[in-house]
Amino acid sequence: MASRDFWVFIRGNDGWKPLKTHFSIPSAGRLLRGAAFALLAGGLIPTARSAEIVWQPLTEYSVSFPGDRGDAAPAINPFDNFTHFGTDFGWMGPGQARLDARSGAIRTKADGEWTGAWHSLAGLATEARRVFDPTDVTGLGGPPEVRAGVVAVTVDARGQGELRVELADATKLVRWSRTMTLVPGEKTRHRFELDAAEVGPLKFANWVAEPGSAVEVSGIGFEVKRPAMADEEWLLRISLGKLRRCHDPEGGLTRDRAHLPAGVFDSVSSSGLHALASAAAAAEGILDRETVAEEIRKTTRAVLCLPKASGFLPHFTRRDAEGRPQIHPGTEFSTIDTAIALFSLRLAAGILDLPEVADATAALISDLDFDAVSDSEGWIGHGFTQDGHTLLASQWRDWGGETALVLALEGMVPNREPRGRMEPGGRVFRGVGFIAEIQSLFYPDFDRDTPDLPGGTVWPAARRDLLDRQMRYPREQWPDSAAARFRLFGLSGGEAGMPGDGYTANGVDVPGIRWLHPHAMVMGLALSDRGGLSEGIRRLGEAGLLFPQGLPENFEIGLQLHNPMQGSLNAGFEAIAAYHGWRRGRTDVANVIDEACRRDPMMRAGIRRFWAE
Repeated sequence: MASRDFWVFIRGNDGWKPLKTHFSIPSAGRLLRGAAFALLAGGLIPTARSAEIVWQPLTEYSVSFPGDRGDAAPAINPFDNFTHFGTDFGWMGPGQARLDARSGAIRTKADGEWTGAWHSLAGLATEARRVFDPTDVTGLGGPPEVRAGVVAVTVDARGQGELRVELADATKLVRWSRTMTLVPGEKTRHRFELDAAEVGPLKFANWVAEPGSAVEVSGIGFEVKRPAMADEEWLLRISLGKLRRCHDPEGGLTRDRAHLPAGVFDSVSSSGLHALASAAAAAEGILDRETVAEEIRKTTRAVLCLPKASGFLPHFTRRDAEGRPQIHPGTEFSTIDTAIALFSLRLAAGILDLPEVADATAALISDLDFDAVSDSEGWIGHGFTQDGHTLLASQWRDWGGETALVLALEGMVPNREPRGRMEPGGRVFRGVGFIAEIQSLFYPDFDRDTPDLPGGTVWPAARRDLLDRQMRYPREQWPDSAAARFRLFGLSGGEAGMPGDGYTANGVDVPGIRWLHPHAMVMGLALSDRGGLSEGIRRLGEAGLLFPQGLPENFEIGLQLHNPMQGSLNAGFEAIAAYHGWRRGRTDVANVIDEACRRDPMMRAGIRRFWAE
């Protein structure tokens, strides 16, 4: 067996250190699977991970119906009840009175006619043109070697009688089905192999309980073959797929949540993030370049048509009865969401060379009236209420990336002497994870080790301090938890817990928080500690959270519960952070986002608020 000396770089608490060792080539392979390091021999740097089979739930009823309910045919709230695919589901058959939901499972009584449940596999059931390709679970297309394809269907069921599982196309024609005979006391997981190429495009996955069957179904899903590629590229692909499932290519804007209809609750900042992440992917050959270019043009046209307050864009929008976009009732015209959207579109234009998009964003930036949102001391406000005239009470004072982006946007307005301020100190509000990293999605400059102009803060040091506190939090607060055991972390903004619990913004300054957000872990490792990203991705996979359709919104520290909601904002954070983790800091490949930022004179004007170039 071949054997030779290698330099192994082991990552510890004090960084990467070289260690010369001697082992056989198969031993190197085992080391590759079990640790985060770089292995160099004769110039070879292995980065790709071997193909493997991973699980992708379609639905787990413990998420949709976690409590006890005694009512037959339980009601579904579309805002809170959805599948892991960001789709809807419902009941079928004449025997729906047989159904009830208790403690995370759907049960059928033995008496009555046939009944069951349908689950859309792509978009809402009413969106007939959106279909699921079982050879391409991420939905990004490309050659067979980069696609993740379904290899088996799984059903978690027990009871007595016959239960059928079927896959149907958009016409409801059954393309594949299997029937299982349940015997009391048998194992719950049933597995059926599938030839994805033979089945063809699909729309629905159904289960049907035959008359006389008393069954309990707790979930259905797919086994998927993850292709061989670097962990960072895989994370980029699954996060981008999640983000693109939220986008409406016809209207040009991006849904806040994948399971909502287009035009009901769209996010302006997510629309920008979608354009930027897709542009980077197109430049890397992951997506079709001209398709993405046209999507970005359409998004730009949609943004140009939005109502504005002193030039600032709404946070959320909806379409009126005539199909025109309007600010969503109860939301605001937002300075930070305007910054995210315009930075994203401007960088996307630079990446794909779209002069009409660059010109449109320049015009939008020129029209911004920062005097209207600033007080006499230079503090910039969060924006305006729905009426477009009343200022929001909050101002951008706290140190961190959100304030930095608003200050940079002010610095981009032509012929304006910027006055915006930011408090020094290097500590973000509550220790919320994403706030220390969001600026580095757009700018590589915040890796500079020199103090900034507004407050003399050394950004890498402040960001690393928060990342260290984030990493320690689960071990300090919940030392016996599964999250601590897997070294998972992430206190940030997002859904507070299970579907329906609402939004929260928690950080390391708040004790006793049990719900963690993986986007904060990804952003911290990708942007502040790039050497640890691959290891972090593997830990997420080992914990059962790295799904082919994207990371969950959040997970509980015991890892028994997670919220599978596919939200576009965090998907955008994850996709762009993963791209930087894949490309930033390397000399052998380009980072197209960073290159576009360095070329763009308006982006350069923005960064001069922090460092004189």
